[in-house]
Formats: sequence, C-alpha cells, structure tokens
Amino acid sequence: MMFYNVENFYPPNQETVGFNNWDDYKYHLKIRKITNVFRFVEEDFGQLPSVIGLAEIGARSVLEDLIKEDSPINDYEIIYEPSNDSRNLSVALLFDKTKLILESYQTFKFQLNEEKEFDTRDILHTEFLYQGKKLHILVVHLPSKRNQDAKKAQRDYIIDKLKETIQELFDKNESVIIMGDFNENPDNEALQGLLYKNNGEKILNNPFETFFKNNQFSTYHGKKGVCFDQIIYSGKSLIEQFKLSNIQAEIYNSPRLRNKDNKNNKYPHRTYSGSRYMGGYSDHFPVVLRLEK
Repeated sequence: MMFYNVENFYPPNQETVGFNNWDDYKYHLKIRKITNVFRFVEEDFGQLPSVIGLAEIGARSVLEDLIKEDSPINDYEIIYEPSNDSRNLSVALLFDKTKLILESYQTFKFQLNEEKEFDTRDILHTEFLYQGKKLHILVVHLPSKRNQDAKKAQRDYIIDKLKETIQELFDKNESVIIMGDFNENPDNEALQGLLYKNNGEKILNNPFETFFKNNQFSTYHGKKGVCFDQIIYSGKSLIEQFKLSNIQAEIYNSPRLRNKDNKNNKYPHRTYSGSRYMGGYSDHFPVVLRLEK
C-alpha cells in the first residue's frame, strides 16, 4: 500500500491553481512522472501497490489520466469525491480490483458549527473485503500549518472525530489503515492520542514515529525536515485476520525522486518552488506499507 501527496495536481488551465503558467505540456509531463513513480515502486518492491492513496487532487480527470491505457495501473478503480476546499483539492484512492472488493465508501465533512463546514479536505473512508474479511482504509489530508498554524484547532478537532470512528471499528474487531498527510509529525500529542483507546489500551501502530526520531523525513518545510506523511494501522487485527508474518513501512525517498544537484539531493524534486517551475514529481515523498504473508 502507498500514500502520496502529489503536490497541487490540477488539470491544465484550471483557474483556481494559484501558481504560474500551468499548461497542457506541464500537466502531461507530471502525469508521466507520477505514473513513473508507480513503475519505480514496482521495480523496487517487486509489485505494484494494491492500494494507492493520493492527496492534492484537483479533479477526477487527473485520476482518469493516471490510469489510462499506457499506465502501469490502467485497470485500477478510482474512488474520489470533491471536497469543499479553498484550493479545490481533495484526497482519492486507487485500488487493484482483482485483489480487493469495494463494499462501500463515504466522505466525512467537518462542521465548524451548525451552519458552516470547515473549509478543508474531506476524509475518505473506504470499506473493502480482502480474503473474505473487512478492511477499512481511510485517506486524510488535514488542514495545513499556513498563517502561523491558524488551523491547529481544526486539525485537533478532526483527529478527535477520527478517533471516534476508529474506536467504533476497533470495537467490531475490524482492521483499519489510515494513510495521509496529517500536517503533524508522529510525536504530536493529538496524533499520539489517536493510537490509544480512552482506557489507555493501544490499538494502532505508527511506524513513522521511529523514522522521525531517526531524522528520516517525508517532506521539508524550508530546510526543516518533517514526517507529515504517515500510514497508521491496527497491527494486531491485521496480523491475526489476514495471517500476516510481518508489516513493514518505508519512506520511499528513492534517488530517482530527489533533486540531482549534490547540495540539495536529500530534498524531493518538486513541481514548483514558490512560483518557479521545477519540473519534478512532488514536494513530498511517497510512504509505503508492506503486508507480508
């Protein structure tokens, strides 16, 4: 499984983009680059991800172009609903329908009060059957830290609501995977609280805590490394229900996705740096979770 924040992935010439000179050429180059990331993952891991969560998708047409005939994931199914987001960006999920059966999906919108929703991305909650058992996969992209972290209270509120959903699923003994850009590092207090039931019992594992402690990062804010991209999961139920021998996570920071110059070669090769077009993949690295039999 894989999650990837693909950085402002709009259709060409969309008015709400907010950066300069986004056109057909740059758009189709980015389609090729992101589909190549799927090929790189296949080469390095021996297979394509069965599930691909995405953030910063500007329209369904982007996803349709990612699964066209010449794409390595040309037979994948799309799950996408547009969010009420100020930048017109949403999360999405692509999956291999030969491996998983989609039972249902829904999006969670968040109310600021009775009249007004948060101006933020929805959470996508999918329910699959895998080997005859239920598997819930949630894709999130929490409010950003822009403007001196003005949306921190929104982020904390959404994490609390997410925790309620996870507790309900855990009480039914159903397996859960949450993937996304949390706009918080794994040591954040609210994210730490997500891992535990109210009685203190630990119900979720977050392997990205260890990566962050070891100075391994999924993206950078200026020169500061952060690990906002994470995959969190119910390890005990996954291992028991799907007869797994191992669950292994990774930040996929392949040299192919990084800047080529020696001075900046630890950073992702991004599409834009401010208003300057860089021609790269994304300002985030993908994160991967391997479920091994």
